[in-house]
Amino acid sequence: MDKPMMFNGRLSKDKVDTWLDFLNEVSESGSINQPLAKAFLQLPESITFVSSIEDHIVGGTSIYRDRTRLSMVLTSVGVIEKFRESATYQIIKSSLPFFKTVAIRDVDALIPLEAKKNSLAFPLSLELDSWVKPDIKRLGFSQEGVLDYYSLEINDGRERKSLRWTKGYNLNLVKELIWEQSKPMGLTNSLVWVLRDFAASRKCLMAALQEGKIGAVAGFWKLPDAVCVSPILINPNLISWELVAESLVSEAQINDLKFIELPLIGDGQGELISQLENKCNITSHRRLSLFRKPL
Repeated sequence: MDKPMMFNGRLSKDKVDTWLDFLNEVSESGSINQPLAKAFLQLPESITFVSSIEDHIVGGTSIYRDRTRLSMVLTSVGVIEKFRESATYQIIKSSLPFFKTVAIRDVDALIPLEAKKNSLAFPLSLELDSWVKPDIKRLGFSQEGVLDYYSLEINDGRERKSLRWTKGYNLNLVKELIWEQSKPMGLTNSLVWVLRDFAASRKCLMAALQEGKIGAVAGFWKLPDAVCVSPILINPNLISWELVAESLVSEAQINDLKFIELPLIGDGQGELISQLENKCNITSHRRLSLFRKPL
């Protein structure tokens, strides 16, 4: 008897709920924020693929084209467990470019070092499940660095509002700050730009001005019990880490939230965590591998 054929195809924007329902079933991460995830997948640079056998979805992926770094991010992967060993490689491969182009030079993917539950889930956290790692390594991805995810609980006591975050900023100046600071922050990757794009589209990307210049940029996502801050980058010559930490706590408290989620922290942002530890308790710390495939 012939082995059933697997068909791979691009999913139209009005069908992305199909992918999200499937991903929610097979992902080892927390429950997906469906309205937010749908908004992410409907961004112009976001593309979703599904793979089917006999009209039944067995897996799929979503990717995002980062026009700033001329790159892509593998933003989600889902495969039914019984097909993971046999089909994951082909499912991911079918959604990636075959060769380098003038618009896409490499592909980024984020995978946890340990198989711990990701409570934030897609799309505010773009990490993939840990079982994906062997197949992306087979596809030519190699580890580029390590990033961190922190969850913090705010201690008792009100924090003064030390910085004024505003939507009234020049987007080109925000782009300049990220370009200048992504390397010293340890965030030279396309995940930063994807999250910048998403936050801007949802009108929750804020800037802090100092001396008439943009000293910090952050995406503020208000969740039922926490404020998720992603991405976050600063110019430490204009704004101190202490002021930024105070402002993050203050932003949470203004909205009666007790927790802060920081899903994308680079190794050059350790001082931010040190300052937050004076005001919060770290409830979870997870290390994440940044993998990259050059084309």
